[in-house]
Order: sequence, then C-alpha cells, then structure tokens
Amino acid sequence: MSFRFLIALGVSAAALAGCVSVDGVAERERALSAAANHADPVAPYDVPLPQAGETLSEDGAAALAIARNPALREQLAEAGLARADWAVAVLPPNPVVELTWFNPEGAGAVLDMDVRAPAAALLGYPMRRAAARAAYDGAQARAVLDAIDFAADARRSWVEAVAANERAALQQQILQSAEAALVVAEEIDTAGNAPSAALARQQLMTLAARTDADDARQAAMLAGLDLEVMIAGEAELPDRLPDPARVTVPQDAAERALAASLPLAAARAEAERAARAAGYETLDSLLGAMEIGPAFDIEGGETETGISAHLDLPLFGLGHPQRAAAQIRAQQAADRYTALEAEIRAAITAQVSEIEWASERARFIREELLPASTRSLDETMRQYNAMQTGVYALLDAFNAQVSAGRAYVDAMARYHRARIAYMAMMQGGSPAGVQINAPSAGETANAGEDH
Repeated sequence: MSFRFLIALGVSAAALAGCVSVDGVAERERALSAAANHADPVAPYDVPLPQAGETLSEDGAAALAIARNPALREQLAEAGLARADWAVAVLPPNPVVELTWFNPEGAGAVLDMDVRAPAAALLGYPMRRAAARAAYDGAQARAVLDAIDFAADARRSWVEAVAANERAALQQQILQSAEAALVVAEEIDTAGNAPSAALARQQLMTLAARTDADDARQAAMLAGLDLEVMIAGEAELPDRLPDPARVTVPQDAAERALAASLPLAAARAEAERAARAAGYETLDSLLGAMEIGPAFDIEGGETETGISAHLDLPLFGLGHPQRAAAQIRAQQAADRYTALEAEIRAAITAQVSEIEWASERARFIREELLPASTRSLDETMRQYNAMQTGVYALLDAFNAQVSAGRAYVDAMARYHRARIAYMAMMQGGSPAGVQINAPSAGETANAGEDH
C-alpha cells in the first residue's frame, strides 16, 4: 500500500463526510410539509393565518398552532438532531495510524508506521449504515406524527373552549331562572301562601345553580387559556359549535389507518433497526476492539511492508450477554409493533363508533328532545298564564329545556372530538391512549439520503 493510496483514501473519506448536510430548519419544514400533504389536512401548513379580531375557526386554530407554537418547534428540532446522528452513523469507521521513530537524530534512524482499521466496525459497517437509515426514517415519521398530533390537539382545544363557553352560558341561564324563582318564593313565603319548606328548597336550588355556574365559568376560562397556549395568542371564538357534518367512513377504514399510521411506521423502523443491531452486536462481542492493517518499516532508505494486528484476548467471556440482550431488544421491538397494530385497529373502530353515536345523539336531541322541551315549556306557560300551574313548574320546564341544550352541546363536543381523532388517524396520527417508545438519543434519525 503506497502513500499515494493513503492520501487518496483520506481525501475520499473527507469528501464523503462533507456530502451529508445537516439543516435543522429544513428538516422541520419537511416534516410540516409532509403533515399537510392531504386533501383535508389536520395540520394545515403555509396557509393564510386568521387576522386579529377575526372569529377563530377550528382550521384557523390548527394553522396558528402550527405557525406560532414554540413547543412544536422544540419537538420538531429532534428531526434536525436525528439528521445529525444519521450523518455521523453513515460514515465508515476512521482508520488508526501509529507512527514510531527510533533514533531520530542518529545515523540509523528507523520509521515504523502502522495503519489499522477496526475489523468489527468494517465488517459491520453495512449493517450499521442500514440500521442508521432505519432509525432516520423512524425519526422522520415521528416528526410528521408530532405535527399531526399537535394540530389535532389544537383542534380539540378549540372544540373544548367553544363548548365550555356554551355550557357556561347555559348554566348562567339556569342560575338566572333559579334566582328569579327565589324572589317569587320569598314573596310567597312573606305572604304566608306556601309552606316554609318551599322557600328552603328554592334557596338550596339557587345555591346549587350558582355553584354550577361558577364551575362552568372556571372551566370556560381554563379551556380558553389552554387554547391560547396552543395558538400562542388570544382568539375571538364563535358562540356555538358547528352542527355535525356527514363523515364518510370507508369499509376498509382500519386498513387505511394502518397503512397511513406514522406510529406504526416508527415502530416498524425501530424493529428493523433493532434486528440489524442484533446482527452487528455479534461482531462487536466476538471481535471486540480488533484492528488490522498494513505496516511499513523504513530503515536506511529501504522500506519493508507487513501486516499489523491488535486484538483483545477474550479471557473473560465471548459476549454472550451482549448478544442475548440485543436479541431480546429485537424481539421487544417486534412485539411492540404487533401490539401497536392491534391497538390502532381498536382505536379506529372506537372513533368511528363514537362519531356515529354522537352524531345520532345530537340529531335526536336537536330534532326530538329540544322540540319536546320547547312544547312542554310553551304548554306550561299557557297553564301558568291561566293560573292552572305555579311558578315552580314553569321554571322547572325552563330548566329542562336548558338542560336539553346542555346535553346537545355535550353530544356535539363528543362528535367533534371523535371526528378530529378519526381524521388525524386516517392521516397517520396517534390513536388515543397509545404511546410510542422511541429509541434513545443517538439512535434516532430522519428522511432520505441527500448527497
């Protein structure tokens, strides 16, 4: 092996090191763009943002969260870190050069040079490179998943804030009716036209209504704060949630969700990475720090060549525990993938069922329960005007109508939550309640091989 060859090898390695670029901003933009690559994306990207003072829609909340929220930027920075990890892992191992110069100032100077490369690292390089690519792909899937899940959370926060405001308004109406009934009860009690128990009952009802109204106002305030954190700003919300729209659920919804699932893609990449890691762990445990390469001895103007090898003596074990641990981790990753697949099937089935149930419940309340409560209130009002019923019956009828309205808001909120979860899962998002055990730092990576 000549010096020219060594120089050429060094130049080639330097060129290889420089061809893999790392750009954290580009990785973040790539993840956001991929998350928005749908006809009706959960995570809208690069769209006009709502203007100040404009009533905020659900789509607007998702767009603002994507554009403004620093927590999402912090999450997506992992994509850039994974790119850097992949850029390091894709390079071949560095050679080791050992120089020894004997008698440098004397007449018989001797230069001894060894050039060695780690044998296990060289033999396992294809497997390490493939494992790094698998981890890189898994990290990109997780980055896109983070964007979709974050946007879905922003949409749910919008639904909760609007629904909480509606509930607070309805509870305020119930409180007002209770306070009005209390005034009447006090007048009747003063006139001595009713037992004292009636006044005590109405006082208790009014206090309970006041407690419920306070709880509803607090819940609305907290829901509004949660939304403001998600969109990194304040928002003007609509008065009510939109009525349920027809959601077309394909027969093969579960299969489509599995095909699109980013958590499943990440788990698949991790299973592949773990399987390949189990392969090169065998080389590492058997060969250890073995190094081999050419040796040069220059003395008196003459050069002699040979082979140099350094290796660990396996006196205290042949690496059985390391190989067993790697195989266990590979089986863990495979089992995690299988379990996640079953959880996704169950989750998509549950969300479809929730959409259908909540939509039907909202229709029933809107078309049957609310009209029935209105008829009851109208009939009670006529009897009250004819002095055939008392004020308590009238207020009970009013409260029944308000309670029906509150039940409608609850059904609407359940419908929209299920719709958002279904839409997110069909675009690759996480099923509710499922957590992905990502690889530890240094094992992740993201996207394709850019050269």
